[in-house]
Amino acid sequence: MAQTWFENGYVAFDTETTGVQEKVDRIISASLLYYSADHVLVKRRTWLIDPGIEVPAAATAVNGLSTAYVRDMGMVARDGIAEILAALAQCVRHRMPIVAFNGSFDMTVLLHESRRHCLALGDDFADIYGGGNMRLIDGLTMHRKAHLKWRGRRNLGALCQAYGVELGAAAHNATADARAAAELCVKLTAESPELFEVDALSLHMAQQGWYAAQMEDLQAYLRVSRGDVSIQCPPGWPVRY
Repeated sequence: MAQTWFENGYVAFDTETTGVQEKVDRIISASLLYYSADHVLVKRRTWLIDPGIEVPAAATAVNGLSTAYVRDMGMVARDGIAEILAALAQCVRHRMPIVAFNGSFDMTVLLHESRRHCLALGDDFADIYGGGNMRLIDGLTMHRKAHLKWRGRRNLGALCQAYGVELGAAAHNATADARAAAELCVKLTAESPELFEVDALSLHMAQQGWYAAQMEDLQAYLRVSRGDVSIQCPPGWPVRY
C-alpha cells in the first residue's frame, strides 16, 4: 500500500492577521489542531495575541478581533509568537505535516513576526525555516493543481461549500479555518489520489514546483487582464523571505 501524507498524523494550522501584507502585518490569533492518522482531533492549541499596534477596522470586520479585545485578552506579542514557533518546531522535528489553506501566507507572516521580535536566531526558528524538514500540505495549491480551470472562487469558504466541508459563520476564526483546511485536504486527496496520495515529503516537494508554475500563469494573466506589466506574483513556497 502506498504511503500517504497523513499516515503518521498531522497538524492543521491557521492564523488571523491585521492584514494581508506578509512582511508588515501582524498575527493576532492562531490555532494548531493535532490529528491522528484516521483524522480524529486529539489536541488543540490556540493563541490570542496583542500585536502592539491598532487592529485595522477592515481586519476586525473580517475576523471579529478588535484592538480593545486583543489588548485586554491577548498575550504579549513576543511571547505568543515564541510559543507558536516552539509548537510548530516540535511538529517539524517529528516530521509531522503541517496542513493549511494558502499556508505559505501563514508561514511567511510567522517568519517576519519572528524576525520582528528577535526570535529568528533561536533553534525553533532554525528547525522550521532552515533545516529543510518542513512538510507543508496546502489545500489551495493542491486544488489549483487538481483543477486547472475552476468555475467560481477558490477561497476557503467557496471550496468548503463545493466539497461539503462545514464552515459557515465560523469562517475567519483560526480554529474553524484550520479544521476546514484539514478536512478539505483529506477530501482533495481522496478525489485525486494519483496526485496527492503520497508521503508528506514527496507532496511538499511537488507543491513547490506546482506553486511556482501557478504563480507564473497567474502573473501572466493579471498583467494582460489589468494592463500592467509590473505585476509580480512571487513564486516562493512554502515561505517567501
